[in-house]
This record gives sequence, C-alpha cells and structure tokens, in this order.
Amino acid sequence: MGSYGKAVMTGFICRLCSEQKKIVIHLYSSKAKEMGLMEKIRLLPITVEKYDNLPKTICEACISRLEMQFNLVVKIRKTDAIQRSHTLLHSNGRCPVECPLHRTAGPSTGK
Repeated sequence: MGSYGKAVMTGFICRLCSEQKKIVIHLYSSKAKEMGLMEKIRLLPITVEKYDNLPKTICEACISRLEMQFNLVVKIRKTDAIQRSHTLLHSNGRCPVECPLHRTAGPSTGK
C-alpha cells in the first residue's frame, strides 16, 4: 500500500492548476454560483462540463487569478466600447460634450 501523502484525492484537485489543495470550491456549489466562477471560467480556452470526468473544484489561488483576469477582460471591453463611441461621436474633428472621453481627450481632439 502507498503512503497517504502520495494518494490522489480527486475532490481536492484544482481544475485549473491540477495541484492538490486542502481548500477548494466546487464549481457547481452555491458559493461558486455566488462568485460567478463558471461565467469567469468561460473566458478561458477550456471547456468545463458538469458530467465530464475532470475535477470540479478550483483552489483559492486560481480563483484569485481568475478574478484578476476577469476584471481585466471587463475593463478592456468597457474601454473598447468607450473608444468606439468616442470615435462615432465626432464631427469636424471636435470632441462633443456627450462624448465619454470629452474631458480626458488630449489637445489633438480640437477642444
């Protein structure tokens, strides 16, 4: 019989980093739902399905990294939308007051 320390406990393996952890969150738990973990995982280049044979838990370190990545994606999408509307609102090279970048645009906008 092998040692307990080398045993693989599938309920404690992180789906993202594959490391064995003492504290994990099950991806289909109410806490994971509350945290929006599945929504955030969908931004990754992986597929997580409820009935696949892969781990359904995620460790605290990966949750933290996932949160940072999700926040970055949200910021990038918001910035992209602002910049696109900024471009659409201009006429004659002037930055109108209703433009979301009106106060932040530099002197090259014709203010």
